Amino acid sequence: MSKITSSITCLPGILFKDEQSYYHAHVPALDITGYGSTKEEAKDSLQLVMKIYFEKLMAERGLYKDLKEHGWMIGPHDVVPPDFTRSNLGGMLSWIKSGTGVYQMSCRIDWPAGRLFG
Repeated sequence: MSKITSSITCLPGILFKDEQSYYHAHVPALDITGYGSTKEEAKDSLQLVMKIYFEKLMAERGLYKDLKEHGWMIGPHDVVPPDFTRSNLGGMLSWIKSGTGVYQMSCRIDWPAGRLFG
């Protein structure tokens, strides 16, 4: 399977406030969201959700399939996330439109060394 040559991937994301004044930090490339009553809480929640996501799927050997289903391109030496501009934002567009503020953010994935998928 794939051997990662670059150990870091930066993913674009969005941070927005909903009509109930909760912040949501969303990464469309993984369709993962964290939330909280402040921007910082939402980002911290997102980090926890991402950690659980990767740990669970790597333990179950389901990461390859899940990333492919989210539109990632996986080659012999690299893993490329889908184009953010082509994303449907994980079905969250209506929440974003109803929010009072939308902010750009990014998150960083530190891939484990060596073989990622098998």
